[in-house]
This record gives sequence, C-alpha cells and structure tokens, in this order.
Amino acid sequence: MKKVLSLLLAAVLLIGMVPALAAGPAGTLTVSFYDETTGRYGELTETDRVLMTLDGAALTPEDVPALVQYLAGANGRTLVPVRLIAEALGATVTWVPETRQAILMKEESTIVLTLGSADALVNGQSVQLPDGIPAGVVKWEGKESTMVPLRFVSEQLGAEVAWDGATFTAVITSPAQPEVTPPPESTPTTPPEVSPSPEPPANPDNGSVTDIAFSADAQTVIITADHQPEYRVIDLGDRVVIDVLGAVCPGAEEDILSIAADSETISAVRYYQHDDDLGYSYPHTLRVVLDLKSGATYAKNVRVEAGENTIRVTLTAPEIPGMPEEPLDPNKYTIVVDPGHDGTTLGAVYPDASGTKIYEKDLTLSISNKLKAELEAAGYNVVMTRTGETAGDLYQRSALANAVGADLFVSIHINASGTVPTFQGLYTYYHPSSTRSKNFAQAVQTAVCAATGAIDRGIASADFVVLRETNMAAVLVECGFMSNVEELERLKSDAYQQKLAEGITQGITDYLNTGAIPKSTSE
Repeated sequence: MKKVLSLLLAAVLLIGMVPALAAGPAGTLTVSFYDETTGRYGELTETDRVLMTLDGAALTPEDVPALVQYLAGANGRTLVPVRLIAEALGATVTWVPETRQAILMKEESTIVLTLGSADALVNGQSVQLPDGIPAGVVKWEGKESTMVPLRFVSEQLGAEVAWDGATFTAVITSPAQPEVTPPPESTPTTPPEVSPSPEPPANPDNGSVTDIAFSADAQTVIITADHQPEYRVIDLGDRVVIDVLGAVCPGAEEDILSIAADSETISAVRYYQHDDDLGYSYPHTLRVVLDLKSGATYAKNVRVEAGENTIRVTLTAPEIPGMPEEPLDPNKYTIVVDPGHDGTTLGAVYPDASGTKIYEKDLTLSISNKLKAELEAAGYNVVMTRTGETAGDLYQRSALANAVGADLFVSIHINASGTVPTFQGLYTYYHPSSTRSKNFAQAVQTAVCAATGAIDRGIASADFVVLRETNMAAVLVECGFMSNVEELERLKSDAYQQKLAEGITQGITDYLNTGAIPKSTSE
C-alpha cells in the first residue's frame, strides 16, 4: 500500500503544490512559524521535511531545512532559506530591516519579498504568491532562518524545478549557460610570485552623473550622465530606489546629498555614492532615492525612462477621490468594530516603562470603545464584536458582521516584534482577493497616520480569517508596536488612543465619500 501511495504522489505532486495530508518520505520537522502581525512565533507545528538537489548535487541548508508550510484550506508550499537558494542560483540578497524585506537581484531581475505579505514585487510589478503563502521566519531546534517559496523564487531566477514524490526531493536545474569556446592552448609558463590582491569588479565604470535636478513645473526628476546610463529600480513601498550602475557623482562620496521637492508625489530626492558594495559588479554605483508621500506608490505614480544620456523620472499626483453626487448620510451605514483578542487569547503582553505588564486585549478594547464613540458622534451605526472580556472566535466575529449586514468591518490590533525592539509604526491590512478592501485600507492608513503622526508603514495584504470570511470591505489596523517602549507609552495614553479613533473615523468617511458604497438619501 505504501508503495502504491508513493507512486501516486510521484505522479501528481509538484514541488510548489503538496497536498495538505501528504506523508513526507524525507521525514518530519517540528517548527514554529513567526507571525509578522503579532510579532511572535506561533505554536509548535509538525510538518514535512523536503530534500533538494541542484544540478544533481545535494543542496543542504546549514540551519533550518527546506520544509512544507500548510495553510488551512490551501495546498502546501515548499519553503527554503532565502540566501541558500538565491546565492546558489547566482543572485545577491539584500535585507532591509526597516521594511522586513528581502531583495534578490540577478542581472536584469529584481525580486522584493516582504515577510508576511502574500504579494511580491518582480521588476517593479506586484505579483501574488502561489496560494498566498508568503516569505517568513521559521525556527527549528533553536535555529532561525528567513524562508521563501522555493518554486516561485527559483523560476523567477530562471531555474527549473521538478518534484520527486517518492523521496520528497525538489530537483532544481540551473538556467542554461551559453556555450563558451575555449581559448587556444598555449605553452604554460611559471608566473612570478605576487602577493594576492582582492578580485576587482567584473566591469569597469561607465562614466559620471553630471547633474540631478527636480522640476516642479514638469514634475520630473532628471538624472543626467556623460554616457547612456544603465540602471535598476527597486520599489521599497514608501520610497523608490534608482541605482545608476558604474556611475560616479562628484560631491556625493562623503555624505548623503538631498534635493527638496515641491510635489504631491515625493518629499525629497536623496543620493549617495556607493562603491562595489551593492553587488552589481561595478567599482561604483550611485544610489538615488525618491521619498514617496503618503498615498503615492511606484506602480501608480512614478514612471522611470531612459534617454540617450539621461534617466527621466515622471511623477503623477495620487488621485483625489471624487465626491459622490449626493452628500454622505452616515446614518445609512453600519460599521462593525472588532477589538482584537479577548480575556482568553490575550494577544501580545509587554512591560511598559515602569515594568507593568500591558495586555494587547486591553488596549484594543479601549481604542475600540473610543472609535465607537467617534463613529456614533458622526452619525454611523456601530456594532461591537465584544464589549468585555469574552468574544466569539474569529469565524464567529466574521459571521456577526455578515449577519448584521455591515457595510464595513474594522479590526483593531497592536503589533509587536520579538526581534527588533526599536521597530515602530502603523500598518493596515486587507485581504489579497479584495480590491475594495485594499482601497479602504489605504484610506484608513492615510488618515490615521496623519491624525497621529505615527510612522507610516503602509498597507499590506494578509489571509487573516476576519478579512477573508467577512462579506464587506474589511481592514485590520495594527496601531503600533507594543515591543517598542516609546510607542507602548503612547498606545497607553487616552489622548493618543483618541487620535487613533479620530483618524480611523476620518479614513472611513474618506472611503465612503469616494462613492464606494452608494446609498441614496431617498432610501
């Protein structure tokens, strides 16, 4: 029977899609998956180990082995340490701790993976990861590793992946290399002994950047060079990076230079001279950074084009939502407010500056009560998923919102980072399948960051139950990081909680004022 099962697995399994009930012949692992939303590791989970080969040779991680992550209601996906697979396929890996992003670069390809996000950026374009299984941190036997979807990353880097179901082995084949004609044989000579020196970059510099200018009238940034520039663009969410390869800019070697920008899209242009530390195989690279304003994105508001000796960046102002034909009547809308966690699940627990334990479930309830008061004062109908220490589970909370016919759903949570205690800021999450929820999330994120002055960490997609199971536009607001003592002190404050409530209320009104959920005043 086991032999028959192995044959069936070999016939139908692909490395990227492993049935949730598969019994892996390579054995099992007991691991913990890090939750980017809560900033903590989840419960210990038993999962399947995956073996790997690259061009016929075993590819073995030093720390956390390759494994399968299973999500409820979805196929399993094989995860592998990011640096292992990227460098094995000739890519460089850059880690950006501020945004929790791994950036993989190989020749013309740039892949940006955000931990916990179901979306990736490939050459500046948003791509949904298969089955919504994101990159993330995994702990096994005390060792930690950032893990990424194997098939997705491998194929984006030009490799092929096959699956041997009998052994649970991912068979990876490197991209085909062009044939190289060997040089003619010559008589060997004994070279004189010389002291070893560092290997120089593979390519010489291309030339110089002679000017970087911003035009308020044309809403452009022009990077001028004395040659036809070669460049790479990296989308980091709240900023856009343009790396001019093999370029030297006099004056930018010693300090970061900045240009003020009178624009609705960017707040500044910054640039700095790098040597060969960015992995492009040139002696120098000039990094130009555009700081985006809230509401602006690379995909929608920035266009980068190359000319004969220039790089032209054209900026488009973010769209201002149009007002509906009829004035908004808040009394016609029902908002469900969901205070995250309860007396059973608790949520994150961190000490404040005085050493007193603060519970996430208490902060979310306090903020939610203030949000309810603000919404009702504005005329909205409000339903709470809990008003005390007890509440239904996540599915019951979603069912309540559906049962009352809510127009919008807002879940309130507080973030935490177990590894980066200095991290602060506010996120708003939406489900990756819902465009209306994405628009709602952006409206809330923009308004609440403006009201509170919180660091704007942007919006992100996630397969949370309360976002997936609700029938209406739904968002989950992570109001800050309890793991940061400074931000926790603010989150405890009634005055700051009030600002959060006012900002979320304004975001709800801004979203409804776009006409997203039209309701006639004559109803």
